[in-house]
Amino acid sequence: MVRTMRLYACLLLALPLVAQHGRYLNESKNPAIGNPEAIAAGGKLFNGSCAGCHGRDGAGGRGPNLVRRALWHPLSDDAIFKSIRDGVPGADMPPTKLPDDQTWNLVAFVHAISGPAFENRNPGDPEAGSKVFWGSKAGCSNCHSIRGKGGRMGPDLSNIGGSRPLAVIREAIVEPSKDLFLLGNEAVTVTLNSGETIKGVARNRSNYSLQIIDRAGTLRLIDMAGVKDLAVSSKSPMPDGYAQKLTSEEMTDLLAFLARQALRTAEDTYSRGKN
Repeated sequence: MVRTMRLYACLLLALPLVAQHGRYLNESKNPAIGNPEAIAAGGKLFNGSCAGCHGRDGAGGRGPNLVRRALWHPLSDDAIFKSIRDGVPGADMPPTKLPDDQTWNLVAFVHAISGPAFENRNPGDPEAGSKVFWGSKAGCSNCHSIRGKGGRMGPDLSNIGGSRPLAVIREAIVEPSKDLFLLGNEAVTVTLNSGETIKGVARNRSNYSLQIIDRAGTLRLIDMAGVKDLAVSSKSPMPDGYAQKLTSEEMTDLLAFLARQALRTAEDTYSRGKN
């Protein structure tokens, strides 16, 4: 029996990094951190001086992606302050002569965009975004569920705003195959020894068994001894083209809605920031 196992190293290498997303080695006690006014002021400074290299949402351009950096290099507020003030030797990041308060405003902004979307004030109308999510035009709920409602083929999004920065959520929508780091959500095609072909999304894959959510949303447990061929796709099962399918306003509203999806309340976030 011949088995074809097309495994993609990028998925395996990135698995242990997911849990670190948005985390900090330490958080400064500076009052700018978490202060909405300081974050807004830092955002203006960022757009005027930093966005040309790092992108308006910090997702990168000529300069590094500041949002995904936390995936492989957890951040420190003090280290961000030092990088802004002193620059990065050997790179295109120049030193600045900003006063301490403005520098800390910039740090507060970078801290905010690198953390969970739920903790920030995001543009858009969440109520309108809810209609986009549950509506037929986007069709998000055909594959994704929120608090038990919706499809099961895609990842559950009940805590997406509480676990991912806004820029990462947006990237997952407009470029779903750009960075496949969510091992356990691969699109697969399985051919059984019986000749049956099953297409869906893999869950809990091992050398002995495979769980698949098929296109009907049914969870199927498959004994690998009965598998003739297993093909793991290099592309996300999520369709491309949402940047063209949705208007700019619809995309902004959808992101605002997803940013609100968290398993904690705003009061919990506020209390945590005060402690």
